[in-house]
Amino acid sequence: METIDKKWYTVKVQNNRENSVSEKLKTEMIRDFNEDVNVLIPTRTISTVKSGKIKQKEQIMYPGYIFVETASVDKVLHFVKVINGMSGVLKDPQGNPVIMRKSEIEKMTGVMEEVNRNSKDLYMIGEEVSVTNGPFSGFKGKIQSLDFEKDKIKLEVFIFGRSTILDVTLNDISK
Repeated sequence: METIDKKWYTVKVQNNRENSVSEKLKTEMIRDFNEDVNVLIPTRTISTVKSGKIKQKEQIMYPGYIFVETASVDKVLHFVKVINGMSGVLKDPQGNPVIMRKSEIEKMTGVMEEVNRNSKDLYMIGEEVSVTNGPFSGFKGKIQSLDFEKDKIKLEVFIFGRSTILDVTLNDISK
């Protein structure tokens, strides 16, 4: 049994049609070509405070784009004219479809290369760090506890003049 080499491509779609186009593309690829494609629509959770309550909603990180992993981009190009809301595959100046690097996909999915997390001098209790990801991005706080096994850090930040403890991961902070 041979393995098929699949590559990731960027597909341009109409804004707010990312989910419907991706579902239609998956269905059509299986029906017409018997190929199961992976489709990635990176999202992030946005937290807002309204009337004293925290509301969370999903926000698409790259509106107007979906990312498709397929063995044959020609088959995906076939559906540009067939599927409403799909406008094309991102191409280079020579007109060839651009193949995405694995590191770009890993960055979008939050899978980062393994950092030496077992290093005890990476972060220290009492050290001030900045939150880089999530709803508290931009806040600074002091490390209260470290758990390298579970990749968890308890961080004390001041929000609205009050001390609050946040649970974050090592990917969510920087020195």
